[in-house]
Amino acid sequence: MHDPSRRIPYRTWPGAFAVLAAILAYVGFLTAWDRHTPGSLELDPGRTVTLGHVRFVPADGWSMDVSRSRFGQSLSLFKGRHRFEVNIEQWDGGPAGPVVRLRRMVERGQGLHIDGEMSDFVNTWGLEGTTFAYYGPRLAGRLWQSVDTQRRTLVKVDFQGPNEGMETALEDARTMVDSMDFGAP
Repeated sequence: MHDPSRRIPYRTWPGAFAVLAAILAYVGFLTAWDRHTPGSLELDPGRTVTLGHVRFVPADGWSMDVSRSRFGQSLSLFKGRHRFEVNIEQWDGGPAGPVVRLRRMVERGQGLHIDGEMSDFVNTWGLEGTTFAYYGPRLAGRLWQSVDTQRRTLVKVDFQGPNEGMETALEDARTMVDSMDFGAP
């Protein structure tokens, strides 16, 4: 008969310790980075903000939400609990844009109600588009959309927040949309 082969013991704790140290260093680095990276950025009053080919002047007191903003694609501003979000998307359709789809998404997807009818808007720079207001039990807002047919892009501006303080914040949002144009290089 054979003798079963004898197993040679080896130590596993140094390898396990190295893996644990690497994980703790990685998590510690990410935690430190997160603590030192600001979540919001104060905007200079009266200074123009550029997002892709879109530019506008933020109203006083609004800050940029860094975590919700993506370079060249989206910009999220907030003041208190009110939000002003600008998104740029590719668009290959006609100049009317996907406003009907947006309306359905607001009504059916988010369970909100449309306030009145959709209407056209033109700002002081000649930017044209479509807008509508929406509301719910705890949330109200207004959505603006404009299509740049030359660049084949859709620009959506979604302003929303709680019903408290809505009038003042909506006035700021209208001022920002009124300052918007597609002339950025």
